[in-house]
Amino acid sequence: MGVYESRQLVPVVDVRLSDDLRLNGDLCVVARSAAEEFSTLFSVSPPAGIRPVSILYHPQRPRIDSTADTTRYQVYLAVNNRHYAQLVYQLGHELCHIFADPRRTNWFVESCCEMAALVLLRRMSELWGNNPPDANWRSYAPEFQQYAQNRIRQAREAEEPNDRLKNVIVAEMLCPLFEESAESWNALCFLGQASTSPPVELTDWNSDLVDFSFDRWLQAVPEYLKGIVVRIGKTLKDRWHHFDIYHTVMPL
Repeated sequence: MGVYESRQLVPVVDVRLSDDLRLNGDLCVVARSAAEEFSTLFSVSPPAGIRPVSILYHPQRPRIDSTADTTRYQVYLAVNNRHYAQLVYQLGHELCHIFADPRRTNWFVESCCEMAALVLLRRMSELWGNNPPDANWRSYAPEFQQYAQNRIRQAREAEEPNDRLKNVIVAEMLCPLFEESAESWNALCFLGQASTSPPVELTDWNSDLVDFSFDRWLQAVPEYLKGIVVRIGKTLKDRWHHFDIYHTVMPL
């Protein structure tokens, strides 16, 4: 993995979320602003390579496709209106999959992508409060932070949280570790190698959840990131008894 200028890591070249040209133009500005801010978190390239990113509308659910066309990433969002905070939240989650390897996923990858979405919302709130893409949009800045807070509150208050809300609970635990250490983000680029069946080819996509272990992740990361992986694993293990949400071995 090479080191690149951060703003080139996820170059958004195409946004098609609405047939309304004016609305789509505004959504394009929001998406580019979010993608550029997200890219500043990483200093290494995604495991499946740097590619142009197309952002498209899908009415059912957000997702990412990196294997149908191996020359680009196709990110699908379920937002085609001016719910900018929801757009940023969904986009942050899917962009994280690009860096965590979109060819594999599991409970921990999904939790990391929830964490990334929460962090991006907070950063966008600060960014737009100081330097919005349009001066008229400055007043929207607090909405990003509020959306993140609402997601966390919903997860905390759920009597029987679904898997997505369980991921938010884990994400909240992870947020301080990634907000305090810039290098933590680079460790996510090795999560694909921490699965039981790491991807080999660019078209090697597994739609099923695959097993994950911190031991494999620790083996996959370079030496300068091992301490970070150990710290993340220890933090979750120390707090795991508070959250009876996953039947997963925490070996570190």
